[in-house]
Amino acid sequence: MHVLPLELHAQIFEFACTDNGTTARNLSLVSRYVRNVTAPYLYQSLVICGLDQMNELVARLDAVPAHLRRIRHLFLSDWTHAEVQKRSLALNSTEMDRYDAEKNAAMRILDYAAPTLETLALVVSCPYTAPPLVGHLFSVPLPRLVELSIHGFYPFPRTSGVMPKLERLHLSGNRNPHGLLQLGALEAACPNLAHLRLSDIALATAFAKELHAA
Repeated sequence: MHVLPLELHAQIFEFACTDNGTTARNLSLVSRYVRNVTAPYLYQSLVICGLDQMNELVARLDAVPAHLRRIRHLFLSDWTHAEVQKRSLALNSTEMDRYDAEKNAAMRILDYAAPTLETLALVVSCPYTAPPLVGHLFSVPLPRLVELSIHGFYPFPRTSGVMPKLERLHLSGNRNPHGLLQLGALEAACPNLAHLRLSDIALATAFAKELHAA
């Protein structure tokens, strides 16, 4: 440790911090020196699930300067795995307020991550949250994003040039994405797109004709 320059330590830590965030958090506990060197990579790679984790991350990101908020790789889910397994949709005011809080927290995280994000997996289990949240994502400039996976009912990207470097796109959750390939909206939003994968499609005759014509 003592014979290597700071720049080499920083490069090593950058390569090491590519898991769910655990490595960066553990390194930051080693010493003051290591904490300072790893600070730019603390949020480099994250797995965030559920409202509690989203709120905690938003609070942390609110408190740090922009150059320390470099989120490059993100898995973001509005519900935890346990909530997905057990939770049933409800329309009472308490649950609707929670859905709104989940959507707002996820939007805040996406806004913070957008300038530096390179890969994103977004899972939106709540059908009330999915369309506005994914629609918000498709309206935010993502200049460095190269890979995007979305699971949840999604609207189509319509804002031109928001994902100029996107190469790989996986969409899941819309059983009949009729219109996705029409009017050039997808091509305009993702001009560098090379791989498109669509999952969970069923009885989508109109889309099948659209795909055949494309």
